[in-house]
Amino acid sequence: MNYRRLPSHDYRGTGFYFITFATEPRRPLLSEVSGGRIHLKPEGEAVVKAAERIPADDPSYSLRHLAVMPDHVHAILVCRGGATLHLGTLVNRFKARARQAIRSLRGEPSLRVWEDGYHDYIAFSQPVFDEFRAYVIDNPVRWQLRHDNPQWFRRQSALAHARLPADTQWTAYGDPTILDYPWLLPVVLSRRLEGNALAAAVAEILEQVQQGAVPISGFISSAERDVARALTDLPRARMIYMLPWGLAGYKPSGHVATERLAAGRTLVLSGFPDSVPQVATRDNCLRNNAWAQTIAAGPSRLG
Repeated sequence: MNYRRLPSHDYRGTGFYFITFATEPRRPLLSEVSGGRIHLKPEGEAVVKAAERIPADDPSYSLRHLAVMPDHVHAILVCRGGATLHLGTLVNRFKARARQAIRSLRGEPSLRVWEDGYHDYIAFSQPVFDEFRAYVIDNPVRWQLRHDNPQWFRRQSALAHARLPADTQWTAYGDPTILDYPWLLPVVLSRRLEGNALAAAVAEILEQVQQGAVPISGFISSAERDVARALTDLPRARMIYMLPWGLAGYKPSGHVATERLAAGRTLVLSGFPDSVPQVATRDNCLRNNAWAQTIAAGPSRLG
């Protein structure tokens, strides 16, 4: 997955393109979201009609998915290769058609509808395309949860708590009061665990969770990820998810993750500067594990 604009890529070439552009100035012009469902306004219906004409601009492109959110648009386009139009030209035509229709609907011929430009991500494989599709499909639910529970989706910088090492600047998303739970349980499981040993380790952790423990972990190893998946099935389980990199590019995604944040059941925490890239290096994972042990052993009272 690559953030715009990939210098080495031919934007007339084969690929899945995830496109996003927004209204100016993020005005909720296009739709409303309630009950996790999109309800289009006439302006949003104009966007849908404009999108449906994309293959007529260049038959090498097809529209796979479209989400017309209140103040932005997500579209997944597939290019079979050999396109006549550069992706940027295609998107600009799409935006221009929708803009013209919206101006006509509102009787405002000079209305500024869109922010300049757009963002694109490129996928060259089916699994990454599936990630795009899941993101678009889940977007209305995420929107609803974020707007119903905005406090858990705001970045918290320089988070202070008696449990957090004071020599580190902590950044978080979610409910920081999870740090107040008296029993934090570090989850550090070897990648070599398998079979009966793995099942027994996971079962022991889940039993402790059901007794009131709050797991704290990077959930990096396959065994740790098994624990994280099992936690989603426990209705009252809480967790502290420690990322072994900076939070500069972090964005809650996925229905389960977003629901857990909205319900106040997850704290996403990082002690790494924003400049640390999203790569789970061995050194960062070991440092994360040490932090988890230290935080779990610390006092639960707020600092």
